[in-house]
Order: sequence, then C-alpha cells, then structure tokens
Amino acid sequence: MKAEIFSPSGLLSRYIDNYMLVDIDWRNTTDVSKVWRLIPYGKASMLFLWGDKHEYSLDGTTSAMQLTRQAFIVGQLTQPIWLKFTGHTRLIKIQFKSSGMHKFLPVNMEEFRNVPSLDLEAVWGKAVHELLDQLHESLSDTERILRLNQFLEKRLLKQNDAIDYVDHTIKQMKASNGNLSIKGLEHELGISTRQLERLFRTKIGLSPKEMSKIIRLNSAFSSLETEPGMSLTALSYQVGYYDQAHFSREFKGLAGVSPNKLLTESSNELFVTHGQCFVKQKPAPALANTL
Repeated sequence: MKAEIFSPSGLLSRYIDNYMLVDIDWRNTTDVSKVWRLIPYGKASMLFLWGDKHEYSLDGTTSAMQLTRQAFIVGQLTQPIWLKFTGHTRLIKIQFKSSGMHKFLPVNMEEFRNVPSLDLEAVWGKAVHELLDQLHESLSDTERILRLNQFLEKRLLKQNDAIDYVDHTIKQMKASNGNLSIKGLEHELGISTRQLERLFRTKIGLSPKEMSKIIRLNSAFSSLETEPGMSLTALSYQVGYYDQAHFSREFKGLAGVSPNKLLTESSNELFVTHGQCFVKQKPAPALANTL
C-alpha cells in the first residue's frame, strides 16, 4: 500500500500543487475504508489510472454508481462525491491550484462544474492513451513523474504576465479564511463585480461567493479535526457565521452531512477535504498525511 506526494517541475509549479501517486491492492487492505467521500475544496484535478477503475456517485453509496474513465478530469465541485474502490488501484492524481487547470485548457471551466469524470481523451486525443501506456511501463515512480511533467509542459498555454485578478483574490480569501470583503477588493483592484465574477467562472468554474464559502467551510473541517470538543456555536462564529443554523445548512450542502452528525454518528467512509483525510476512523499511517 502506497500513497506518496511528488512535486511538479519548476515550470509547472505555478499551476500545480502536487502529484499524488497511489498504489493500493484493496484485496489485501483492511485498515482503510474502501468508500471515500470527497468534500469540495475549490480545486480541480486530473487522474491517470493504469490499475483498476473505481466507482463514483454524486448521490451517495446507496444510489447506482458509475465507473470512472481511465484518464479523466474532476471538475470544480459544489457538492460531495462518493468514491468506491475495489481490485488494485494504481493512479496518479494531478492536484491543480485553484485556477491552474485553465492554464492548460482554453475553455470555460464552468463547463466542468460538478463533473466527476470527464474523459481526457475527448480533450487531448490519443496522446492520453500513449501516456497511460508509458505510466504503466515505467520502471520507477521517478520515471512516471518525468513522463507526466513532459506531457503537461507540452500542453501549457502561453501565459500573460499581467496581474491575475483571480489568483490575487483567492490569495486574499485564503489569508482571511474566506471572510473577505469582495466589494472592498474590487475597489482596490479597479474591477467591477460583474468582471470579477466572469473571470472566476471562466478560470475556476465557481463564483467568488462560492469560492469564499468553500474556503470558509473547509476551515471548519480543520477546526473540527484539531478541536473536536468545540461547540457548534463557537465554530460558527470562528469561521465567520453569526447564525449557527445558517452555518449548519451550508456545511451540510458541502459535506452531505451536518457538523453535528459528522461528530456524533459512526461512519465507514473516509472523508477527504483539502485533498487530505478527515476521519474519526484514522487511516493507515501511509495515507494519513497524503490523501
């Protein structure tokens, strides 16, 4: 069982947070749940699988689940997605920065909103299949990362050196845990509400308001993990809500479960947020700090 984080090349590091390489034979694994719930955290990803595919659903594990593609995009999510693993998972996940994927795809990212498995071959053609063959045939993880860097560097679009309003706004949002006055920032940047929203939807697939909410609610997950005894009233205030009912409602919309039930009810699912694990039932050490 393996889950390791690798850094992209220097050229790609402005747009990609990391690569995660996973190799888990579920037939011999009992200490990690086979069902994961992915909580939206404001970033899109790409996955390349040379092992068994997994299943996914936007409606929970009791609904019919579908098989992923062999290589696919997971667009920006505003609701949780459930994943179910079997067989032998071997994959690389590319974790883009919030606006990073748009640097490789000249399309409106809103088209990928809540799309959990968009076929990459439909975007980049047979080169995707060739890369999958190379990943499978590589003799080491280092070689796989080299192949992936080469593949992505060829598809990096020409960049503009002008100030990126979206990246600047997201940086300010994260610094304030999502509690940012967008109006004040618009005045500072000299850009209108309509312009900023259009840029966000095109480059990220979310509105500034949605992005702020995702950052704020993910900070609530962090607090629940580090301070599980904190009252929901205190947590609501800490993350910028003045109404606990409003906080609980938005939390449930993002996570599919209220914060109260998350803490009190048992679950056989692995919760994944910030691209990392949040679980009452702790994963194996190899996974705890990497997923």
